[in-house]
Amino acid sequence: MDYRLNDDLSCCVVDDSLIFLDVARDRYFSLTGPLGEALRRLQAQESVDPTLINELIERGILTEVADPVPDPTPASIQLPARSAIEQDHDACERLSAAAVLEVSAFVWSTRRKLRTRSFKANLDEAIAYRERKTEPSKNEKSLPSEQSLLRAAWQFTQARRYVPIDPICLLDSLSMLRFLSRRALRAHIVFGVTAEPFAAHCWVQAGDIVLNETLSDAIAHTPIRRA
Repeated sequence: MDYRLNDDLSCCVVDDSLIFLDVARDRYFSLTGPLGEALRRLQAQESVDPTLINELIERGILTEVADPVPDPTPASIQLPARSAIEQDHDACERLSAAAVLEVSAFVWSTRRKLRTRSFKANLDEAIAYRERKTEPSKNEKSLPSEQSLLRAAWQFTQARRYVPIDPICLLDSLSMLRFLSRRALRAHIVFGVTAEPFAAHCWVQAGDIVLNETLSDAIAHTPIRRA
C-alpha cells in the first residue's frame, strides 16, 4: 500500500520545520517529533513504523492509495523574479471609472463570501471560474501577453485604492484572480509561510511575475501551495 498527503493538505520545510496548510480547515500547523520524522522518512521512501503511519492516517494527514502518486511539492512552484507593481507604467494611461467600479464590486463580493463561506469553498470557486474563463498554458513559461497582464495588474492595484476596505492578502488575491480571469488572463494564487516567527501570506502570480506584491515580500516567504 502507498500513501500520500490528503488532497486538502500541502506542506513545506522552513528552517527545518515541517509546516502544513489545511485548506479544508483553514489552518496552518506544524508536525514535530516522531510523526514529523515518520512523514519525512515516508517522503524519502524509507521504512516507517506502521503504528505511526496509522496515526498519520487517523489525523487526516495521509491517505492510502492503490497506486503511487507523487505529491505536488512546493519545489515545483516557480519562484518570482519580477513584480508587476514595481514595473514602470505608461504615465499617459488613465484609470477608467469602469475599472474602479468593477474592482470595487469584486472586492465587496469577495469580502461577503469570505465572511459567509469557508476558505476552501471560496478558493475552489475562484479556481473553477479561472478554469472556465482561461486556457491552460502548455508550460509554466508560456504566459498570456505579458503586456496585458501588467496592464491588468496595474488597473486592479490602482482601482483597489478607491475601495474603502483595508487591504488583506487573501481578499485582494481572490479578487484580482477573478479580475484577471474575466479578461482571459491566467494566473495563480501562491501561498507562502515563514517559520520563526510564523507568518502566512499569499499573492497572485503568473510565471515568474508576482502581480500584487513586491518581489522582496514575496520571496521572503517559502511557497507551500499554488492554487
